[in-house]
Amino acid sequence: MMRRGVEGFVVLAAGCLLAACAVRQPVVTDPAYPTYPTPIVPANLQGTEVAAAHGRAWTLLQAGDTQQAEEDFRSILLSDPDFHPSHAGLGFVLLASSRFDASIEQFDQALLLGPEYLPALLGRAEVFLAVERVEEAVKDLSAALVADPTLTTIRRRVAELEFTALMSQVALARQAGEAGRYGQARDAYERVIALSPDSAFLYVELARLESQQEDHNKALQRLEQAVLLDPGALEAWILMADLYLEEGDLDLAEQALFRADAIEFVPEVAAGLAEIEARRQAASLPAAYSDIESAAELKRGQLAALVGVRFESILNSVEVVPVSIITDARGHWGYQWIIDVVQAGLMETDVNYRFQPDIVVTRAAMAGVLVRILRLVEAAPPSMPQPIFADLAEGHLAYPAAAEAVSAGLLVPGVGGFQPNDAISGEEAIEALIRLAVIAEVG
Repeated sequence: MMRRGVEGFVVLAAGCLLAACAVRQPVVTDPAYPTYPTPIVPANLQGTEVAAAHGRAWTLLQAGDTQQAEEDFRSILLSDPDFHPSHAGLGFVLLASSRFDASIEQFDQALLLGPEYLPALLGRAEVFLAVERVEEAVKDLSAALVADPTLTTIRRRVAELEFTALMSQVALARQAGEAGRYGQARDAYERVIALSPDSAFLYVELARLESQQEDHNKALQRLEQAVLLDPGALEAWILMADLYLEEGDLDLAEQALFRADAIEFVPEVAAGLAEIEARRQAASLPAAYSDIESAAELKRGQLAALVGVRFESILNSVEVVPVSIITDARGHWGYQWIIDVVQAGLMETDVNYRFQPDIVVTRAAMAGVLVRILRLVEAAPPSMPQPIFADLAEGHLAYPAAAEAVSAGLLVPGVGGFQPNDAISGEEAIEALIRLAVIAEVG
């Protein structure tokens, strides 16, 4: 009894199919879904009633009659469940109706029956894109290219999608790093690198992240990979130099900066080379000189030493002003530099010929020394608007030097003003002199 029921059902489905074939197909001049690839019937399945019904159902879809198209495709599949073109056709109908999960099921079935069936690969890729499953879409589009290498538009689309997906992952990695989620950021970068192992900039970004975590060895390994892939990766060479400087390896830092300089001249390279030269000089200097950088309040004797070391070649070439005597500095470790800066007119003694090497240097006094050095080397710093300070009027004696030092980018204003009477630290003074050396092209 059951067998007769099943046979009757199949007969009914076949009858419906024949009836569908008998209906005249609509004429389509303006397809409703022109981007959908036609689910063509393979040669071995053509010339059958099922194939004819399949063609009519597809025409209905392109005529915009999704409801009748769906009914016809389902009737075809009732009569012949293994007819994979109609599974693809039904997949497109469901895609047009935004029933994405059901659409994927139909394309899956089509590909199960015809693993390289091109319309199903392209159709499923469209559904994956609609639901933002980009990686799976790229896989299907790439499989379509394998099936038909002549699809140049698909090749371009794959490249665009891969790049978009890659940059999306990079953005997530950057966000994680900026939020301090370093482990998550590192994992994200490593996943992206696995997708695009030849992208040098990814190794640079991961190296920067690892340097923030003080993992210098790992960061340097990443940078070596970056410059191997792209010898012109300027940022990689500069970051490499910074890391070698932090490690105290001046020779390797210098080599990295020379490579960067050969690519493009940038201020960071000049500043780095100047710092290396200063460190080499400092290595042969008195032990007290190395304490300057950590000094919370810079002393006049220390400033004289900094200027004497940094601008030694300039001081040796200028016409000096004879100094008869300095009464209070002969026992100071920086005595010779004190003599040099006084003779060059960069720093002064008081009326009693006292240099006062242990007096704290204020920001106003530092600005004065910087401006005198600018005059001495005849440097022309970038022209900037004249600054206004809430705590230093334009008529004040210290204003011209403070304004010029700030305009030249040598000193940074304090919070609320220039703060002329505040002490300057050793680190601030060193940074200002490095910037001045770059402007003056010294060292």
